[in-house]
Amino acid sequence: MKVLFRDKLKSYFFVVALGLLAGLTVVFFIEVPDNGFWSFYYWSSSTFGFWMFSTSLIVLFSENRKCAAINAGIYIFLMFLITTVHQSFRLYRSGAMQQEIGGAMKQESLSKLIPNHIGGWLLYSFPPAFVCAVLGIILWSGRKNTIWGKLLRTMPAVFLFAETGILFYSVFVYHTRFFSALSDLVCFLAYSVIFLKQAGISRQ
Repeated sequence: MKVLFRDKLKSYFFVVALGLLAGLTVVFFIEVPDNGFWSFYYWSSSTFGFWMFSTSLIVLFSENRKCAAINAGIYIFLMFLITTVHQSFRLYRSGAMQQEIGGAMKQESLSKLIPNHIGGWLLYSFPPAFVCAVLGIILWSGRKNTIWGKLLRTMPAVFLFAETGILFYSVFVYHTRFFSALSDLVCFLAYSVIFLKQAGISRQ
């Protein structure tokens, strides 16, 4: 398999850029005007297909296990961090962040927002990043052309296929979550094409 992410500082900065882009994508679809059929907010909050797809590719195209773990951790950490920071500012804008001052409920000041919440932002972002880094160490073995490697390589595709099926059930029965279903279908097809092509290259 090709190596796209090397154990070099320049490559890690590229993953940082991808993590920032992923987080901003989540924020974008949180803010997009929503409706029951498209359910953009559901994609941002409860659909895992795109994150499974993108994180798996980052891991499987990393140079070594250490690189895969670091890349997965950076990517997921930044995506979760941007999302939770945005949600905090969204609550602030709505006036929901109030505290008792002098016996009266007053809106928390913007100058205190970051110091008061940075610990929570980091606590929210670190655990999923750590879990994905550990899973990245395991999934990286999917680069190897062995039975175990092939099994690992197919696991993201199996997850994508299953979630796509569940989401399209919601589309046809409840007429909702269409954007999530469409996104998962595209990710499943793209993942399948990429690794069928890589398998063909390996056999040559």
